[in-house]
Amino acid sequence: MEKHLIAIDLDGTLLNDDSKVPQKNKEVIKKLVEKGHMVVLATGRPFHATIDIYNELDLKTPVITDNGGNIREPKNPQFQIVTDGIQVEIAHSLFNFTKPHLESAFYSYGDHIYAYKYLDRLHNIFMGSQNAKIIHADFNDLWHTPTGMIYLVSTPFMSEFEHFITEKLKGELGFRLWGHDSKHAVYEIYKFNSSKLSAINWVADHFGIDQKNMIAFGDGLNDIEMIKGVNLGIAMPNGTTELKQVADKILEHDNNDAGVGKFLENYFSL
Repeated sequence: MEKHLIAIDLDGTLLNDDSKVPQKNKEVIKKLVEKGHMVVLATGRPFHATIDIYNELDLKTPVITDNGGNIREPKNPQFQIVTDGIQVEIAHSLFNFTKPHLESAFYSYGDHIYAYKYLDRLHNIFMGSQNAKIIHADFNDLWHTPTGMIYLVSTPFMSEFEHFITEKLKGELGFRLWGHDSKHAVYEIYKFNSSKLSAINWVADHFGIDQKNMIAFGDGLNDIEMIKGVNLGIAMPNGTTELKQVADKILEHDNNDAGVGKFLENYFSL
């Protein structure tokens, strides 16, 4: 069988609800790598919250983090990190416009989390449980090019917030609404056209893998572009409705039952 690129999301997909890799998934990934296929982790987590899982699986392939904003090959010292970040001026513009209505915001850069009015519950949801140093700051005092940001804004401000991004920052930023209640709305902000799909396409081109041999697994809103854009896009049964609607296939077994491993074992006749 020709070499395949198999892109796999982590939380809710490869990992169970305890953030562990089921044994079946480990065994199948090991067999796929031995047969010459390229298994690529593609996650919204920052690199420092991903590397332990990467090492646990004994991978030597590139790893995609920050929803496509970073591509690294940790065991290849010659590989130059590929970063697709938001320009400083654009990040400051959004922050200044939103600040009066901003309940909390944070982003990952390097080995640290930078937070404005930090909320632990948001950090745990979007960054996973890890021990990166948290630096509290006004974003105007920072000069990073973040690959993605989480904003918690007041619900009455939602329309103005979205309009500012789609009209005033058109072609610069994109957003995903992760949910809202009567008080607050949670948004993920990212560079326009930057996604897990753009990153895995880069990896495929870099390593000469045919587009017809690309498979991807995911469960969330940040997986939609990837699942739609590959030859075989697969949704977890525990995934969002929006993702399932664009998937080529929905797995029978969920993330707690090693759905990814069981499918790949059958698909590749391992």
